[in-house]
Amino acid sequence: MNVRELLRKVYVPAVGTFAAGVLLDVVGLTDVWSIPHLDVPEIWHLSTLSVGCLVMLGSRRRPMAALVAGACAFAVDLVIGGSIAFILVMFDLLFAVGRFASPRARAAVTTAVFVLVGTATVVGGLATGQVQIGVFICLQLVSVLFVPLWWAANLRQQQQIGALDAERIAGEAVVAERAAMARDLHDVIAAHLATTAMHSGAALAMPPDTDRDRTALQAVRTSSLAALEEMRSMILLLRADAGDRDPVLPGGLDRLPDLVAAATAGGLRVGVRTTDVPGIPVVVAHTVYGIVREALTNAGKHAPGSEVDLDVRRAGGRVTVTVTNTLTAASLDHRSLSAGTGLWSIRERAALLGGELTAGRDGDRWRVHASLPLAAA
Repeated sequence: MNVRELLRKVYVPAVGTFAAGVLLDVVGLTDVWSIPHLDVPEIWHLSTLSVGCLVMLGSRRRPMAALVAGACAFAVDLVIGGSIAFILVMFDLLFAVGRFASPRARAAVTTAVFVLVGTATVVGGLATGQVQIGVFICLQLVSVLFVPLWWAANLRQQQQIGALDAERIAGEAVVAERAAMARDLHDVIAAHLATTAMHSGAALAMPPDTDRDRTALQAVRTSSLAALEEMRSMILLLRADAGDRDPVLPGGLDRLPDLVAAATAGGLRVGVRTTDVPGIPVVVAHTVYGIVREALTNAGKHAPGSEVDLDVRRAGGRVTVTVTNTLTAASLDHRSLSAGTGLWSIRERAALLGGELTAGRDGDRWRVHASLPLAAA
């Protein structure tokens, strides 16, 4: 607890209660109980009030000990006539017990309060012979002794509800984040499997050639190993606990050359025009990587051997990604290679960051363009 919080939670209530108590004693709100008491100077009430306010300083850390000490001071105050000022002290001490004491201590104090209220009500009613007096005593004691315990219990309940609600929201956020990661895993693995299928399909579609077939097998192996690595990284991310080392998100701007090399090995002729994008957030870099990967994969499936232009640059507070490829008559497309969710997935990912993505025919070329804000993260 820092100094400011200590002043706010401990010293301010005690000093405020003392100031209010002094004012109440000065205006004459003493000797308020109709019980026999000692005839002493009014200054004595300030002495008991001072002791009660000093006890309040420890009521947050030792609520039961503070309550016992305050009850003793309250008994002394009753002996000299009682005062409204000390009722403020008892209210705060009982509130501290209801707010900070253990469940067992709270139950004991609550039981004692009910016994005291019931006993005082019966004894007062029988002693005076008037039911109205008994009811009046009951209402007074309930307002002084039970209300602070009830108030503290209500605050405790509200705090527990808030904690449960925060835990529920955090759990829902984790579930949503892991669902997004699972979609990313699907996209990554689907892209690598499509690349593997395209390489093997291209090799099978042509007459046997040892050198070319070995090159195709090498590309298939590279793609398969990359898929396994991506899956390992994503599984570690999905299974990471709060205390574990944070795994790195698969995919970033530093891995764009790997995508270009894989696309070139698959027969695409890729021209790259990129500028330095310093300080790009990780989530934005991951999204850029996913967009480029999906665009190059689609170009390899639907327009094998085409010319592809890749442009990634920073424009003000945004990152723009543009991938265009020429349209060819040949196609390695197969229903197993196209789930129909690739463009939808990267468009959704861009929208979640506050960006936008368009894909469509532009003359004799296919164009994918995305604009992502750097402040999205």
